[in-house]
Amino acid sequence: MLIRILDRYLFWQLLAGVLLVLMTLTALDAFFSYINELDNVGRGDYGHLEALLVIFFSLPERMYQYAPTSVLIGGLLSLGGLAAQGELIAMRAAGMSISGIAVATLKAGMVFVIVIFLLGEWLAPLSQAKGERLRTGSVSGNLAIQSDSGLWMKHAGRFVRTRGIANNRHLLDVEVFEFDGSRLKSVVHAASAQKSGNGWTLHTVSRVEFDVDALKTSQEETEHWAQLVDDKMFAVLQRKPGRMSALDLYDYVRYLKANQLESAQYRLAFWNRFTQPLSALVMLLLALPFVFGSQRTGGAGQKLFIGTLLGVGYFLISRLLNQLGIVYGLPPFLSAMMPPLIFLSAAMVMLRRV
Repeated sequence: MLIRILDRYLFWQLLAGVLLVLMTLTALDAFFSYINELDNVGRGDYGHLEALLVIFFSLPERMYQYAPTSVLIGGLLSLGGLAAQGELIAMRAAGMSISGIAVATLKAGMVFVIVIFLLGEWLAPLSQAKGERLRTGSVSGNLAIQSDSGLWMKHAGRFVRTRGIANNRHLLDVEVFEFDGSRLKSVVHAASAQKSGNGWTLHTVSRVEFDVDALKTSQEETEHWAQLVDDKMFAVLQRKPGRMSALDLYDYVRYLKANQLESAQYRLAFWNRFTQPLSALVMLLLALPFVFGSQRTGGAGQKLFIGTLLGVGYFLISRLLNQLGIVYGLPPFLSAMMPPLIFLSAAMVMLRRV
């Protein structure tokens, strides 16, 4: 019974510390992102209110990205506070060993893993998609709209629908509707469209032309168009892999492979969707050696400094190894797993020395 009470006490202490750090980091990032977002204010119908709403809808994604670092720093502060007040010593006197405290901490970590996974797979993609639809419609003056059927754009009298933008230069599953006044003139479908220096190249093109008394169809392997969509909208419209759920990424990768397009970036993002929640457990394990190894020395400031360095280090190393994996053609699964495995190994070595 006593052990269960101590387990719950540890959980609530960890939760309070993690939430405090997470809210602080998210608020700071949102503030600076709002300042950057001011560059878009004044474009189309995009004003200050729209910018604030876009930032608000991006909060779940920001919380998801900062979750591992928040678990590390929050864990150091919470456990460090318990150590400074002698509560960890009291727990050990009550019968909890170091391994028992570690197990109780990992139980709390499992709750964090589940919450982070649900945040990244459900709330963050839905909220981010709503914010992107708001930004797209406002910046373009409602000339571009994102819907379940894809991205719709109006340019040079044409209505263009595409499944998405990949690798900054490919439109996927493109349909172009041309009108003569209120009458539908033609429908062009292309498996993909690639942006080049002097226009667009459409691949696997099928065309249907509607005359007054006839219907004409034709097919071409490739077609070159001088214009397709507004190039200035690309930075706003691109679907970033880090903001997609694992299920969306899985479908997207299959589609890219089917069209023989580069998919390494999206496959890496898919595996990162699983390693990101697991990183919370690694961060908690990494915090334990510093707490047990410095119960008599070092205050909250020192632990915060250590946690910040480790959190920044994990962020930088994970991004570096991810990009090196893409550059050197490593399997995306290996690139995604290397950062948590490196820090997990370090945590296990340090725990053995406690």
